[in-house]
Amino acid sequence: MKARVALCVLASLFIAAAAWATSNLNLSKSNFYRLTYSSDLASPAQVKAILAELDKMGPADEAKLKQWLPANFKRFGIAGDRIKRLIVLPRGKELKEIGIILLTRTEDEAAAIEVTVKSSKSNSSE
Repeated sequence: MKARVALCVLASLFIAAAAWATSNLNLSKSNFYRLTYSSDLASPAQVKAILAELDKMGPADEAKLKQWLPANFKRFGIAGDRIKRLIVLPRGKELKEIGIILLTRTEDEAAAIEVTVKSSKSNSSE
């Protein structure tokens, strides 16, 4: 009985942590890119400016994005040193746009990927 209660408590904590991580991420979308970021990292205006610049470049590969983004964070007022992981997800069956995820906490990676893919699928009629 105690083991069952402990298991339920752990499961509840895991679900709550995943929900917090998911709700703490903002999504912004452009024609070619979908950007997922923590709300305390950048403002919607900053992200909109980044996406506008990326749209001018057109679709880019992962290597180019991983070079361009860190080189330009400061220009857009984003503290690049706070970003612990930069993830680029290619466009494909799961993702309508190229997904870019800026993580300030590496433990949010799974939730951020899930939110990015789910959001792309739910907006596929746009």
